[in-house]
Amino acid sequence: MSKITQQFPALEWLRSIPTHVPKNIRRYYLYWKIFYFIGCLAHVMAFFMFAAIGVDFMKWFNIFSVFVFLVALALLHRGYYRLAFWGVNAELIAHGVAATVCIGPIFGMQNFVFPVVILSFIQPFYSWRISAALAVGTLAFGTAVMLYAVNHPPIYAISETWTYYSVAVSMFIFPASVLAMVLPFIAEATRSEKTLEAAYDESERLLLNILPKQIAARLKSSQGMIADDHDRVAILFADIVGFTTLSTRLQPAEVVTLLNDVFNAIDALVEKYGVEKIKTIGDAYMVVAGLPEARDDPEAVIARLALDILATVETITEPGTNHPVRLRIGINSGRVVAGVIGQRKFAYDLWGDAVNVAARMEATGEPGKIQVPDSFAGQLSDHFDFEPRGEIDVKGKGRLRTSFLVAEIIK
Repeated sequence: MSKITQQFPALEWLRSIPTHVPKNIRRYYLYWKIFYFIGCLAHVMAFFMFAAIGVDFMKWFNIFSVFVFLVALALLHRGYYRLAFWGVNAELIAHGVAATVCIGPIFGMQNFVFPVVILSFIQPFYSWRISAALAVGTLAFGTAVMLYAVNHPPIYAISETWTYYSVAVSMFIFPASVLAMVLPFIAEATRSEKTLEAAYDESERLLLNILPKQIAARLKSSQGMIADDHDRVAILFADIVGFTTLSTRLQPAEVVTLLNDVFNAIDALVEKYGVEKIKTIGDAYMVVAGLPEARDDPEAVIARLALDILATVETITEPGTNHPVRLRIGINSGRVVAGVIGQRKFAYDLWGDAVNVAARMEATGEPGKIQVPDSFAGQLSDHFDFEPRGEIDVKGKGRLRTSFLVAEIIK
């Protein structure tokens, strides 16, 4: 509670919204509450003014008006929002007619029409079309009453002094009342915009954690299928050696912490090299270079990334031991098809022979080493050192000659 509301408890009451108010009503509740409260005060002031100038009918009418607004506040608190809304609007129209007929257009209908027009739109019950119809009808009726007042003398004649006073009051009280009602609406709209912007930024952040930026933009702008053919993509699979055995020995929190440390370290390197993380499956990590946008050196950048991943992850130790975490890494390159699959929890993935071979390179590799097919090694032999491994059995490919990536040649 602020110092101002501590000094003026009524302000805190005005700003408060009961917990039982439905979500779709809450942002309107405050506007109604402030306006009904100001309506009570304004009619109390009007009572004393009309009592002073001897306009008895309007004096007693303002007592009735105060009662209507107090009832509206009570109805609002009890949840009869629509009844309070119509009761206040009806009172304003009736008050405008009474004031215009009794003392003329000086303090007449025009002062009561504007609040009704505004209240027509500050409500969740009816569509904008109905609100507009209510506003237009109110303005038309108000115009007719004012035209009547121009051609017919008022019932009560008031002195010139009180005429000036009435003009001053009408120029101040009603615009101030409308402003006091509209300002909370503007403040709430500003707050809602900031909340919506923050929610949008958060949803964008989460979406970009799932999909590449370019793919996310396409997904938002099109309802069609996203499927692309890429001729030259380098794929890397990394897997923690002995993780299944390790996970049976560790506590659940330790398993998650270890995976988090390893994957966060790889994430940082992926961002450094400007490549694309595709997914993690258990303790396996998949990353590619050359999509969603093509690049001239996907093999070289994925090779540098693999060497950095091995060196970085080996600085992380297994919980309860001083043993470094070791990875098996497999790399390959070639043509792939990439796209977004699923309607819920969708994922960006890629398929093709090049992907399958990269996965086999990891699965048949050795701890702490990076295995590649010789076709991949041949593309980088001038810039990287490779250790021949010979032929191995690769599921779906038969016998395949492979090598281990050792280091980059520094020239």
